[in-house]
Amino acid sequence: MTVRIHDSIAYRIHRAQRVLRRHFLGMATADGLELTPEQWFVLNKLVERDGRSQVELCEAIFSDRPNLTRMLVGMEARGWVTRRGDAEDGRRNLVTLTPEGARVHHQFAARVEEQRGRIFAGISAEDLATATRVLDRIEANLGGG
Repeated sequence: MTVRIHDSIAYRIHRAQRVLRRHFLGMATADGLELTPEQWFVLNKLVERDGRSQVELCEAIFSDRPNLTRMLVGMEARGWVTRRGDAEDGRRNLVTLTPEGARVHHQFAARVEEQRGRIFAGISAEDLATATRVLDRIEANLGGG
């Protein structure tokens, strides 16, 4: 049995992810920010709990170490985060949100919240909850959750 690509849920998830990424980058550019979704995830995780290790951030945003390191170098250059060695464990680097990083997060969080209405227009809270459960199950089935 051949599955047509347009009937594949994986293909539809991929397309939705690309559309969401493009929309996000357009919003950031319109706000004068060079901000990727992945950097946004880092800012959010640091707002939730500041001073995370790079390994914790890798796990939290589902990134690999080299990509996260490159991303943090760029975020550090923009003044959004700082990295320093952990006084208790010299092998670990801790990442901390700077006041500028917190400002960027606060500014853009309002924009993201405003856009949620547009993105999820016509989708009930029940449907969103179902979609979340399905995506969580797919991730768990593949060992990622």
